[in-house]
Amino acid sequence: MTNSANESIRLIVRADDMGMTHASNAAIAKCFNEGILTCAGIQAVAPWAEEACALGREHPDWCLGAHLCALGEWQGYRWRPVLPYSEVSSLVDEHGFLPRTPEEFYAGDPDYGQLEREFRAQVELLVGKWGIDLGYVDTHYLEGMEHHPEFISVSLKIAEEFGVPRSGYAGESGGGSIYGTDPAMKEDTYAEILENLEPGIYMSNHHLLIDAPDSHVLLHTEVVNQMPAGVGTHRIAECATLTSPRIREIVDRRGIELLSYRDI
Repeated sequence: MTNSANESIRLIVRADDMGMTHASNAAIAKCFNEGILTCAGIQAVAPWAEEACALGREHPDWCLGAHLCALGEWQGYRWRPVLPYSEVSSLVDEHGFLPRTPEEFYAGDPDYGQLEREFRAQVELLVGKWGIDLGYVDTHYLEGMEHHPEFISVSLKIAEEFGVPRSGYAGESGGGSIYGTDPAMKEDTYAEILENLEPGIYMSNHHLLIDAPDSHVLLHTEVVNQMPAGVGTHRIAECATLTSPRIREIVDRRGIELLSYRDI
């Protein structure tokens, strides 16, 4: 069964944090190859970004974006900008590390000209040096701070400059998040979301890991975001959800058209 053009349900399934760890790259590859994932954003500042880009070159059919990053939120796992620290001094601490929380970022009185240059450098690294075919851009962690619209404006400018959509601003509606859902309930919750989608274009956003040692040691600096079951358990369950035969059956039965940002 398929929907007619004016009654279609169209869904972008986006994963964030590619390049964060080897386990995140493996999970995203699994969900592209075995699940319903249609897009993934790479963090150029993260240690496994080069491997993520190598995977992208091997799979040119994957829609990969730049997950623009000015924050490294993990305890004991700090990241640095792409540009030299001296060129983005308002975006880093005295040791050259990116802030760990939104509060640290904004307390540093960020220079949005520096942020624009850093975000541009992140895209240029992914595209110019590591050879991905850029499909879209989005941002990591900070875009919810609506009292700082300059942050959004910078990311929209970068998207326009590189001629790609800015995820979340491309005419799509939110397709439901299961990030904070109990790991044991993620598949049920996502199944219910898919069963109840009405005609329109949606985007559901996911964070994925495979079950590996480094997946279970990730700990947010912000206490409020330290998930009781562990962030690894949550992200492993999201990977299982996107590769679930039950979820695929709902997509097929309802005639949900899976899109990437290349399609729009």
